[in-house]
Amino acid sequence: MFTYRRSSLSNFAEAAGLDVVRDAKIAYAGKIPTDLDGRVVPAAKPEHLEYARDFEGIAAFVVPPQLAELVPSQFGLATATSPQAAVALIQEAVSAIENFQWKRFRTRVDPTAVVSEGAYIAPNDVVIGAHTHVGPNAVILPRSLIGNHCIIGAGTVIGMEAFEHMAGSNPSRVLPQTGGVRIGDYVTVQAKCTIVRATFGGFTTIGRETMLDCQVHVAHDCKVGERVKLTACSEISGRVEIGDDSFLGPNCSISNGVKLGKCVHVTIGSVVVRDVADEERVTGNFALPHQKWLNFIRTFR
Repeated sequence: MFTYRRSSLSNFAEAAGLDVVRDAKIAYAGKIPTDLDGRVVPAAKPEHLEYARDFEGIAAFVVPPQLAELVPSQFGLATATSPQAAVALIQEAVSAIENFQWKRFRTRVDPTAVVSEGAYIAPNDVVIGAHTHVGPNAVILPRSLIGNHCIIGAGTVIGMEAFEHMAGSNPSRVLPQTGGVRIGDYVTVQAKCTIVRATFGGFTTIGRETMLDCQVHVAHDCKVGERVKLTACSEISGRVEIGDDSFLGPNCSISNGVKLGKCVHVTIGSVVVRDVADEERVTGNFALPHQKWLNFIRTFR
């Protein structure tokens, strides 16, 4: 489980090519909107520093040398020619430290759980709760915590890495990732779904009694509430938040960082690129309040 330990930013200076101006204790690498306390984040432009004012939990910034004087004194500070690449190297270094962010444990499968033939469960860092059923050829990767009375359908993958490119890498490769997935009780995940781990730490979360139809993709760092219905082929991009009792129709797409309130209804095939208020129904590409969309369609008659 996560340890919440911190280490000095200066400990990663050599690995990441940093010039540390003000040292700080950090627990994670991350991006500005990543929801983790004690994180070091890149800021390549003045507007990135302005944007960061709306977010808590930042312990230090990595910026180009010419922006150093713009970083407020309460934050740790390091400079690098490419801040994004430097933070990626910090993440790579952090991920290689045994038991720093995460204390490893042997996988625990409750005796009442049923694991079908052909399913793979990682030998470490997985919890499978009581009366949970894991279907044929399902894959449960490390740092996946699954509650009681869940159904994990055939061919589903839980804990897959996010499609996160490691900035500055040559050849191009996926960033090492250190988060996990946490699934509440009575969750149903049908066939061939993918639930992606959180990228830098913490969990992608699926709330109690939520149901995923076949071929749903839930990306990194999402927070899906309780009793949510995600129908077939829904695409939920990174850092999306979905409130309790919401319904997402088939083939809809939710853009990165969007927040959907409680009891939201997203109709079939909609593309949502803005936050949606509680109990709102949205339709279209790009999605509008449903009645406004109907009024727009009537103008073509």
